[in-house]
Amino acid sequence: MKMSPKKAAAFLLCVLLFMSLIPSFVAAADTKFSVSGSSVTASSNDGNVPANTVDGDMGTRWSASGDGQWIKFDLGSSVTVAFVKIAFLNGSTRTSSFDIQTSADNATFTTQLSNVTSSLVDGLQTFDFPDVASVRYVRIIGHGNSASAWNSYLEVEVYGNGGSTPVEDSVTVSTSAQLQTAIDQAIPGRIIYLQNGTYSQSGPFTVNGIHGQDGQEIVIKALNRGQAIISGGAYFSLYQSSYVTISGMKFTTTTSASNNAVKMDESSHIRVTRNEFNLNETGATNNWVKIRGVNSDNNRIDRNKFVSKADPGPIIAVDGDGSTYMSRYTIIDRNYFYDSTPRITNGKESIRLGLSGVSLLNGNATVENNLFENSDGDPEIISVKSSGNTVRYNTIRNSQGQVTARHGNNNQYYGNFFLGDGSKAGVGGFRIYGTDHRIYNNYFEGLTTDAINLDGGDWDGGTNSTNYSSGDLSKHWRVYRAQVTNNTIVNSDFGIIIGRSYTSAPVDSRVANNIVNNSAGTLYEEVKTSNTVFEGNIGFGSTVTNRSRTSSEIRNITPSFTTIGGLQKLTSGSAAVNAAVGSYSYVTEDMDGQARSTNDVGADEYFSSSTSIVRVPLSASDVGPDSP
Repeated sequence: MKMSPKKAAAFLLCVLLFMSLIPSFVAAADTKFSVSGSSVTASSNDGNVPANTVDGDMGTRWSASGDGQWIKFDLGSSVTVAFVKIAFLNGSTRTSSFDIQTSADNATFTTQLSNVTSSLVDGLQTFDFPDVASVRYVRIIGHGNSASAWNSYLEVEVYGNGGSTPVEDSVTVSTSAQLQTAIDQAIPGRIIYLQNGTYSQSGPFTVNGIHGQDGQEIVIKALNRGQAIISGGAYFSLYQSSYVTISGMKFTTTTSASNNAVKMDESSHIRVTRNEFNLNETGATNNWVKIRGVNSDNNRIDRNKFVSKADPGPIIAVDGDGSTYMSRYTIIDRNYFYDSTPRITNGKESIRLGLSGVSLLNGNATVENNLFENSDGDPEIISVKSSGNTVRYNTIRNSQGQVTARHGNNNQYYGNFFLGDGSKAGVGGFRIYGTDHRIYNNYFEGLTTDAINLDGGDWDGGTNSTNYSSGDLSKHWRVYRAQVTNNTIVNSDFGIIIGRSYTSAPVDSRVANNIVNNSAGTLYEEVKTSNTVFEGNIGFGSTVTNRSRTSSEIRNITPSFTTIGGLQKLTSGSAAVNAAVGSYSYVTEDMDGQARSTNDVGADEYFSSSTSIVRVPLSASDVGPDSP
């Protein structure tokens, strides 16, 4: 059949429009390098030899004790290395710290990741860094674990490709239609680059049933960080998807009650990294990043910037299904939250982990190394409403609120810095409800409300949290067996409070080895009578207590501080040095990340010689899209 010129032109136009939606690709994905046992060496071992890390057996390991012990892998030839996987001994109960280095010649090593801390999970964990070409040797330098100086690795896997130049499977898009097409066609290992420009539409970019693989994630990424702008009604909606990364974009989405910037629904192993969120708010209640649904596990939100949220709704909400399933193993790290205002009475947290309906379920989330500045939107800056979570190493500067254990049990809060200017109202530390929480190694300065409040309750769930009906889950549960140990509170209006509000006093709790050095107020204030055990504490500068406490419980003596790095730290003659009492085996390091020996009182451990400081209060350069 002969086609008329007019029809031929129309057909050609349709073909060209269709072809504009089809991405072009470059091949290849990262694979695991084969490393023989004889190619693995180490600085030392205890009989658990280095070859065990490449034998494919999770029942064997390499172990060596001490900071700086290393294990090295000879890849046999010059290759491009993309990431490393490590499985740790007792990985779900203790964290390990280490560096990852690479070398071309076994002489000069370059650090690719420094002072990395593992997550509390068993099995292989992935530690990613920009691809490094011309690598033959990979070395891991151990810095011990959260319980001891031992470095113990079950398996180590190195991934990359055999060429000296990284090769990737990628597609570049420039329009919203092309982006959606590329997402629909994505396969494991593919990178979708967004060219500079604005990607706007009335609804979400849908990522439905799209699956990468561990080590071959699907990456949706701005070609130039911050130059691909998601606007209008556009956002990312991920449903029943896995191993997808969203990176480097700027979100200015116009909010509504039905959208988010990123929504993860029944999805796992999703990473949201190095983005900026500054949404065009309309007054609607809205979560900017939301994790929900069953099987919504092992997701990570890291190195993002969240700017100026004004409307109601948490910035990050991790919910599960709200009743029978809690999202698990979420990691929220190295994000920058700032200028959340104006303040409302409820529902505008920077981070919310759970809901009352799932509060007795384990979330096992880790919130670490985040910076909050002027996060004034809600009385609860971080609101924990689930169990088994860890909140550590965060810095909260001049923010009008507290970190609150609102619902749930068995949460840990340690190594955090709370820093106020001493005048802004409502700048506080922790408010605690529930059972078996640990609050330790935290530093507080310049606060204007309670530093640590083991609050009273308006519901008694019993010693094992079994006394309740569904309607009771939203109440303030009585505190059982909380442990407040080795914290330092200075130059603040309030110290440690027992039972500030409601009717039921804490039960079987302990306040031990803390320092409160304020010039006003009652340092250890027991609003309610309880059986709380006090031991080894120091109070100085104001009224020590409103109860009768012995010197073995609270000593009224100067802690003899000196200012180092803007923080109040112990001197050699301090009464706090080597003075901690009781058995608190989990206090193995201080707020600086330095290993404790004979424990000192307070968050800081005094060292007579120069000892490397691992952690300091975070600044803007340490977090957000451009951070290491």
